[in-house]
Amino acid sequence: MRARRFGLCVVGASVAFGAAYLFLPATYWPDALRGLASPEPAKVAAKKGDGKARGAPPAPVTAATVSEVDMPIILSAPGTVEPLGNVVVKPRVDGQIVEVTFKEGDLVTQGNVLFRLDDRLVKALIAQAEANIAKDEANLREAEATLARREALVTKQVVSEAATETARNAANSLRASIAAGQAFLDTQKTQLDYLTIRAPITGRTGSLAAKLGATVRAQDAPGLVTINQTKPIMVGFAVPQAELGALRRALGARATADVKVSGGGGKPTVVQATLAFVDNQVDRATGTIIGKVVAENADEVLWPGQSVEVVLTVEVKPRVLSVPAAAVLPAQQGMIVWVIGADNKVAPRVVVVERIVGRSAFLGDGVKVGERVVTDGQIRLAPGATVRIEEPRRPSGGPASEERRLHGRG
Repeated sequence: MRARRFGLCVVGASVAFGAAYLFLPATYWPDALRGLASPEPAKVAAKKGDGKARGAPPAPVTAATVSEVDMPIILSAPGTVEPLGNVVVKPRVDGQIVEVTFKEGDLVTQGNVLFRLDDRLVKALIAQAEANIAKDEANLREAEATLARREALVTKQVVSEAATETARNAANSLRASIAAGQAFLDTQKTQLDYLTIRAPITGRTGSLAAKLGATVRAQDAPGLVTINQTKPIMVGFAVPQAELGALRRALGARATADVKVSGGGGKPTVVQATLAFVDNQVDRATGTIIGKVVAENADEVLWPGQSVEVVLTVEVKPRVLSVPAAAVLPAQQGMIVWVIGADNKVAPRVVVVERIVGRSAFLGDGVKVGERVVTDGQIRLAPGATVRIEEPRRPSGGPASEERRLHGRG
C-alpha cells in the first residue's frame, strides 16, 4: 500500500515539474540553475587566475661573482720515470768471482768495490815483471860503465872503435828491455785493477746475474749487475705538438712541475721537479713532442719504470676572468653561463672558455667583473626567470680534474 502511494507521489512531482518547464519564463532558468550548480569549478578557476597574476615562485640557486685572477697554463700528461744514469756493470777481464761486497738492491756510491776476481796469477806476473826490470837495470848500469871506459880509451887508441860501438849497443838494448818490462808491468797492474770491479755511478743495484764463485768472461753479453741512478731522477712525458711553443718557453724559464704518484687509492704523493729537456723533433707517428723533468727524489718516491702524472705549469697569465667551473654549461650555441641581473632575473650568455683548471673556469669573453652567475640550479631556469640566491652547498669531496681544456687557446 505504501509503495503504491510513493509511486503516485513520484508521478505527481514529475507532472508538476513538466508544467513548470512549460509555463515559467525562459529567463528564469539560467539563474536558477546557477544556484543549483556545485561551487567547486568556480573556486578552481579563481585559483588559476590568481596564480597567473602572482607568477611562478623564484627558483632557488647558488651564485658566484665574476673576478679577475692569474690563470696558470698547465700541461698535464702521463709520464714514465727514467733513471738519470743507467749502467750495466761488466767485467773487463776473465776471472772467478771471489768476493761480492753488496746485496741486491743496495744503494752504492761511485767508486765503491762491488766484486773482486781471483788476482793471484796477475800478482805473480807483476812480481816477475818487477824482478826482470830490476835485473835489466843492474845490467844496464854495468853496460853503461863499460861503455864509459871504452869511450875514454878509444881516444888513446887503446881499444878499437868497434868494441866501443858494441858496448854502446848493449847499453841501448838493456834500456829497451827495461822499457818493455815496464810496459808489461803497467799492463799487469791494469789487469789487477780490472780484477777489482767498482761502481761507475751512484745508484741502486739490481739483481745479481753472477754469484760468488762464478767464472765470468769479458765477452759475455749479460752484465754482472745493473745500477740505476735514482737521486736525482728523470720523468719523460709526451704532449701534443701544438704545445711545442709553450713547452719551449717553459724550458727557457726553467718551469716547475708536479709529479703525482698514485698509491693505494689514497691521496697521490706529489714530487717537485723542473723541466730540463725538450726533444729536438716531433714524433711523426704520434704527433707528439717528448719532454723530461728532473726531480731530486731525495726520499726515492719515484722509481725507474713507474707510471706517473706530470702536471707542468708552463706560464701564468695575469688578470683573466674567472668563475667557478660549475657555472659553465654546454649549449647549442656554445658554452654558456646564466647571468643574474640586478632584478634577480636570469639570462643565458655565451662565453669563451680558455681553460678549466681545478674548480675554476677562465673565460676570454662573455661576462664582466662583478657580475653574478648561477653555479647550481640551472636546470630550473628559463630566460627571464626570477631566482632566489641561497647559500652554496658543501662540496661532495670528489677529486677535481687538474685540467680540462675546452677551447684551443693559450
